[in-house]
Amino acid sequence: MHSKTPPRNRLAKALPESWRKVFVERGIPKRKYAAVVQITLADGRIIDDVIVEQGWIISIGREGLSGIFEQRIDFDPRSIEAIQIIQVA
Repeated sequence: MHSKTPPRNRLAKALPESWRKVFVERGIPKRKYAAVVQITLADGRIIDDVIVEQGWIISIGREGLSGIFEQRIDFDPRSIEAIQIIQVA
């Protein structure tokens, strides 16, 4: 189960539970992490530098690694077909 309030970006979207399990299987803790990932959507679009923090998609771009901000996430997380983890902190 995910937290009820998104971190740092009130427009963030929750990562689907199936993808959260992928993070755990790869040894990433359930909480207190930030990851830079590349995602592939169902429509074939590839988005580089997506920031996932504690199970929430908070930013598209590395500028979302610090500070509090608002950025609209322009895709439905349920349409994610593949995730490639680039970096975890």
